[in-house]
Amino acid sequence: MQDRFFIERIGISKVNLHDATAILSASLRAHRFGYVCVTNSRTVYLANHDQVYCSIQNNSLLTVPDGIPLVWIAHNLGFRGVDKVSGKSLMDEMFRLSAENRYSHYFFGSTNMTLEKMCENIRRKYGEIDIRGTVSPPFQPIESFDVRAIAEEINRLRPTFFWCGLGAPKQEQLMARLQPLLEETFCMGVGLAFEYFAGTVKRAPVWMQKTGLEGVYRIVQQPGRVNPASLKMWLSTLPFLLNTFFHRGNAKA
Repeated sequence: MQDRFFIERIGISKVNLHDATAILSASLRAHRFGYVCVTNSRTVYLANHDQVYCSIQNNSLLTVPDGIPLVWIAHNLGFRGVDKVSGKSLMDEMFRLSAENRYSHYFFGSTNMTLEKMCENIRRKYGEIDIRGTVSPPFQPIESFDVRAIAEEINRLRPTFFWCGLGAPKQEQLMARLQPLLEETFCMGVGLAFEYFAGTVKRAPVWMQKTGLEGVYRIVQQPGRVNPASLKMWLSTLPFLLNTFFHRGNAKA
């Protein structure tokens, strides 16, 4: 497990995009496969209120910080090398490296229309990368997924990356069950990234991403998903952030 800093019970990997890419490359060379969680304030809240889900996050190959509040906390603790690693940026980097490293990909989640548009846009930007399969699964509880059948299909096709866009916490729950059955594939939980690549959801401007306002932009785009419970989750890291600001550590990244 990569070195981590903790926000209550959940451990976040002390990485930036370059580090995460290097760790995946080294793990691939060593045939040490695992799943990667892309974690924000909402999933930090879920993990700190659900021990099983927290264990899933803490037992990942990487749990990367997708959210400026998590990065600010890391910096306040003295880990200055930590930077945001979003699902979209992680996918972009792996696609960029695909031709040179012969990476292959499998996409699981969202709708058939989104998957079709996403693959079209990825190929337009990165050329003919190796896409081994796409699946739009039915909307169902995690217990209804036939994990063994999914694993058999993935092991037959042997993609380097199984990109899972079910959203949290379902995608992490599926990856934790699926990964032990896979032979040569990383599971990557990337949430809304499928929609970003397809263009069905617009990503926040860079200045909003860098100032911690990406959640506000998402709320404006998807107001139907806003309720007191979701706001509580998104704001849950604020007390911890303030505490680390006033008790900043001297550790080095």
